[in-house]
Amino acid sequence: MCGRYSQTLKRDDLAGIFPQVTSISGHDDLFERFNVAPTDDVLTMVTTKEGEPRMGPLRWGLVPFWAKDLKIGSKMINARAETLTEKAAFRDLVQHGRSRCLIVADGYYEWLRPEDPKGQRIPMHMALRDHAPFAFAGLWTSWRPKDEPDAERVATCTIITTSANATVRHVHDRMPVILPDEESWATWLDRDLDHDGVRELLRPLRDDLLTVSPANPLVNNVANEGPELLVAP
Repeated sequence: MCGRYSQTLKRDDLAGIFPQVTSISGHDDLFERFNVAPTDDVLTMVTTKEGEPRMGPLRWGLVPFWAKDLKIGSKMINARAETLTEKAAFRDLVQHGRSRCLIVADGYYEWLRPEDPKGQRIPMHMALRDHAPFAFAGLWTSWRPKDEPDAERVATCTIITTSANATVRHVHDRMPVILPDEESWATWLDRDLDHDGVRELLRPLRDDLLTVSPANPLVNNVANEGPELLVAP
């Protein structure tokens, strides 16, 4: 699974890669994040009805339109690539580019089990070898209480996961689907493509593109933030 990640770049630094960030009003909390956690607002890109890319916040933890309340979102932070078309919450979303999204990141965390079963798990940070930003393949939708038709809609998202590649398998057997370049971003958001058209993207990232480094145990607490989380003590 993917339950914690980083997006450490400033707005201006991201603008050269995702120029749409300059159109986001406020939301400074989407940038320079070293410990992004479920139910946080996260930096994403979706497409408009006209097919144009648009960036903004989505709440991490997908809440299907039929859900009774927001609580289910904490259980739907990830969606398995292998079963997307089988799950009621995801099968319609993955078929349409309007419901697919990019979730901007520059790394993610997993926890390595120690040899001593009584020992504490060791946080590890996975990033591209050139430390460039990338995008997780995601799905998104909006929700509001059925008994409150005038309530404001809440837009939520989930990160798609797949089997781990050889680089990270010793840490965890799953990894997020990482889209590393503009071509993959455009394909994932293409409104003319259904699930079959984007299926090839839902695979582990190439082994040689990722690096794994020990992180600071401070990351275990979602309240902790800052660049020190990326540095092992």
